[in-house]
Amino acid sequence: MSDHDSIKPSGDSEEEKEIKEIVKELENAEKDDNPEWDGTEGELVSDDDAEDYEIPETGYKISYVLTQDEMYQCLYHSNMFRTKGMRAVVQSIILGIAAVIFFVIYFTTTSQFNHYNLIFGIVCLVTIAAIWVVPHLYLKNMSRMMADGKTIEAEIYPTHIDIGRDDGKWSIELDGQAQIQEFDNILMIFTEHDRAFAIPERVIEPDVYNEVRAILLSGTKPDEDDE
Repeated sequence: MSDHDSIKPSGDSEEEKEIKEIVKELENAEKDDNPEWDGTEGELVSDDDAEDYEIPETGYKISYVLTQDEMYQCLYHSNMFRTKGMRAVVQSIILGIAAVIFFVIYFTTTSQFNHYNLIFGIVCLVTIAAIWVVPHLYLKNMSRMMADGKTIEAEIYPTHIDIGRDDGKWSIELDGQAQIQEFDNILMIFTEHDRAFAIPERVIEPDVYNEVRAILLSGTKPDEDDE
């Protein structure tokens, strides 16, 4: 056996170590430039496509028929007649005082024009009757015709209300623009486009009534003409 065969190298030479380090660095650089995808990254979408990924809102569906009395109350609060409520009371009091004055003058004086006092007194009384009786009779007749038994369907969502379906479907946005009134156990919403939607409290389950009412009140504003 020769002297060269009996001697084993104790380790890599300096040159071999440098080569191995260079190879290792190249391998690491290749891994950094091409990382393995682990599925945690997704594709970015534009705002136009974002609606396709929105979580559907939870709504409350109701179906009901307005009674004639409910329809009457809705018509009464729809501002069809400006003279009503406290305004009608004040005007009736003023006209009543005027009528009393005219009748007192008529019965206590003997002027040749005294008959005008009688006429003016009668006109005041007729006007008082018109303030209260004529609107009542008119609304009574209209409510009888409009309470035709038609079923009203609606879905109440936190941001809007969908009313009806198919070609007759329309919506109310609960963005603070529509006005609301509460009267005789009815919630009535008036839109900017002179449309109105009434919800009797009886058609909402007691367990969810407070929640539904809160949605309607938070998305509307009080009716300025409510008296």
